Amino acid sequence: MIQNSIAEKIGNTPVICLKGLLPSHAANIYIKMEGFNPGGSVKDRPALNMILEAEKSGQLKPNGTIVESTSGNLGSALAMIAAARGYRCVIVVDPRTSRQNIAMIKAFGAEVDMVTDMNPRDGTYQEARIRRAKCLAESMRNAYMPWQYGNKNNPLAHVDTTAREILDDFPEGPDALVASVSTAGHITGIAKGLRRREAKTITCAVDVEGSVIFGGKKGPTAVTGMGLGWVPENLDENVVDEAYQVSTAMCFSASRIIAKKFGILLGGSSGAALVVAVSAALRLGEGKTVLAICPDRGEKYLDEFYDDDWMQKHRFSTDDDLDTFIQNAGKLGAFRFPATELSARAS
Repeated sequence: MIQNSIAEKIGNTPVICLKGLLPSHAANIYIKMEGFNPGGSVKDRPALNMILEAEKSGQLKPNGTIVESTSGNLGSALAMIAAARGYRCVIVVDPRTSRQNIAMIKAFGAEVDMVTDMNPRDGTYQEARIRRAKCLAESMRNAYMPWQYGNKNNPLAHVDTTAREILDDFPEGPDALVASVSTAGHITGIAKGLRRREAKTITCAVDVEGSVIFGGKKGPTAVTGMGLGWVPENLDENVVDEAYQVSTAMCFSASRIIAKKFGILLGGSSGAALVVAVSAALRLGEGKTVLAICPDRGEKYLDEFYDDDWMQKHRFSTDDDLDTFIQNAGKLGAFRFPATELSARAS
C-alpha cells in the first residue's frame, strides 16, 4: 500500500497471543505490540496528535521549533514527525536515555540537548530536563513545547484509534487491560475509549518502584519510560480500576523470558505490564482474556537488561526462571486501589 507520509503508518499495531506462557487454568494473555509503529513505540501516536492539534490551534507555526523533555521514545517520535512535516526539533534528554534513542533523534535531524544535573535527593534528572526544555522554548522564536505530561491531545490520541483497534480484535473488550504508566497518556485514552464503547474491561495500571504516581517513596528508576516524582495531569483515576507497583528486577525478567520463549524483544515498560498481566491471568482463570499494552521493542536495550554482564553489574539476577517468575507475579497485590474488580470478574 502506497503512503504519502510516514505518519500514515502510525497505528494498527499487531496483537500476539502468548499461548503456552501460563498453565491451562489461567486466562489467555495477549500483547499489543506498539513497537511496530514506524518510530518504534506507542509515543508515535501522541506525538503526531499533539503536533497536528498544535498546527490547527496556531501554537505551532510554519518553520517553528518543537522543544520537549523526554527520556527517549517521545523524543524520537517527535523528531521523526518534525522531519516529515518540516520543523526544527530540539529534544532535551539525560544520561539515562539510551544511546539508540539519542542516535535515532539525531538521525532524524533533530538536536539533542543533554542535561547532567541529577537531583541529589532521589537520583533523577526529570526536574533539570523540564527546566531546560522550558527555558529553551521561552528563548526561541516560534517554539512549541508539547508538554506530554499535561497535554490533553496525548490521551486523546488513543480514544478513537488504539481503543478502536482493540475492539476490532476483542469485540466486547478484553476482560482485563494492563498498561504501564508514565505520562498516563495511553492508559487514560485507551480506557476512556473502551468505556465510551461500553466494553466491560477492567483497567490495570502499572507503575515501577521509585515512582510516586500512585504513592510511595520517590527514588531512582532504571526502566526507561517509567518513573515520575509527581502525578501527571493526564492521569484520570476514574478510569483505573486497579493500580500496581512492580520492581525493576521483575520488569527486566519478564522481557527476558518473553524473548527466550516467544522470540519477541520488548522494552522494560512492556515487562512491567506483563508482570501484572500474569497476575491478572492467574486470578481471572481459564476462558478469560488479558491484554497487555507493550510500549516499545527491545532492540534499544540489547546492551542493557538483555545483556547478562550489564545485569550482573547492576546486581540483577539473570536466572530468568519462568516458574519462579509466575510464582512471584501471582503474589502481587494492588498497590493503591483494592484488588476487588478482577476478583469479582473471576468469580
